Amino acid sequence: MTLTKISLLVLIVSLILCSSLSLYAALKVTEISQDNKSFNIVLNDDIKVSNILLKNNDIELPIYKGKNKVYKQFGILKREFRQYLVNALSQNKTSSKSENTVFKANKLSILKKHPKIKAFASVVFSDDIEIECRIMQSKRGLWIAWPSNKRSGIWVKDFEFINKDLRETVEKKLLNDYISKSDKAESK
Repeated sequence: MTLTKISLLVLIVSLILCSSLSLYAALKVTEISQDNKSFNIVLNDDIKVSNILLKNNDIELPIYKGKNKVYKQFGILKREFRQYLVNALSQNKTSSKSENTVFKANKLSILKKHPKIKAFASVVFSDDIEIECRIMQSKRGLWIAWPSNKRSGIWVKDFEFINKDLRETVEKKLLNDYISKSDKAESK
């Protein structure tokens, strides 16, 4: 085999491997921006995750630091999706949205003794990423608090919805699940 044929073969194999990682993910990186050292990505033109770090060929998703504890707010559910994100960020490579973003409400833990935080919950998007959130109570009623952090005295969103219809659907599901579960707990 000549050197040209070997080079061509290596190029074809590389393209197949890269495209197979891209084909794997149900969520696609449709937009990438960078602030200082962190990245912001939009997935499927529907959801945005901010303040992602790329370190040692891996990603670090935002965490929340409380007074005495660190809370994970995001979880990558599959190794292939993590590698897809690393490749997308390191190569600054976006993709087109391939399918609709699906979700499922995953966890719901009701708190009985907290006046404002009523429950901790999580949502899984397209079986690729899990987002932790809180169901909160205020004077205006129940609402969902999505991941954010205080930086230099200002609250910055680490997660937000681009697609408002998706947001309404997800939040309605979470609130209905909370109401249903808390009603069952009270009737016991």
